Amino acid sequence: MTGHLRHPLTYLQPPARPTGTPDRRALSVYYGPNALNVLCRYRRVIVQPGHYRVDAVRWLQARGVQVLAYLSLGMDSSPHGDWLRGAPDPHWHLRPVDARHPEWRARIEAQVLAHKAVFDGFLLDTLDSASDPVQVRAMLKLVRQVRQWAGPCYLMANRGFGLLPRLGGTINGVLIEALSTTWADGYRTYDRHELEYTAALVAQARRLHLEVYGLDYAVTTRARRFALRRAEALGVPTFVSNRELTLPGGLLPRLAAPERHAYGSLSSTSA
Repeated sequence: MTGHLRHPLTYLQPPARPTGTPDRRALSVYYGPNALNVLCRYRRVIVQPGHYRVDAVRWLQARGVQVLAYLSLGMDSSPHGDWLRGAPDPHWHLRPVDARHPEWRARIEAQVLAHKAVFDGFLLDTLDSASDPVQVRAMLKLVRQVRQWAGPCYLMANRGFGLLPRLGGTINGVLIEALSTTWADGYRTYDRHELEYTAALVAQARRLHLEVYGLDYAVTTRARRFALRRAEALGVPTFVSNRELTLPGGLLPRLAAPERHAYGSLSSTSA
């Protein structure tokens, strides 16, 4: 996952301000091990599947938690492979893949078939790595194949907004990573144009009848508060954490660093 914006502003308009307060216990995104006593407080959690044995996942599920396994469709950490293309990402050292490659598809199929017996679904990440028409078509096909392999499992896309209009009936929800804040180029809140852009993404996802969640990044109390207030204004359940996603309960006020920056007003974010 990254905190970058990858698309220009679209013609989509920000949504009308919803009523009600989103559930702050709706989602946890946590890539560390253990922490079951914290994760069990959430209705849905996204984890790295290699960190949890079957009995741990079953323990969470018995307490009403839907557990989703992280699954990268467009980037890979393997040092070698005929499916790899391009240079590594400078932040996570992952390389983009050729989504058409049969070996890559076989690897994804094997992961889905292995994990669907344990987990309730998948977070489909790195969809935006498909940047040219050939790879976009291949990624669309791969996501549809994941749906076939996963059966009735819950599928959540991380962004991938260039693909979503063509994935009707394939995925259940969308995670808008970096909804109001980012870690890119240093932790910061978005400017007005960036906020308008992500509000438009919320509107697009709702028009497609998808469940919408947010993920924000912060290290200060003020940035955390900004993200949560904007999430409330948009009616989007949002999880605020650090860049590495190692906080199972998200960034709490007692963990936040002292304030060093001035953050913008919410007036530009609430339509």
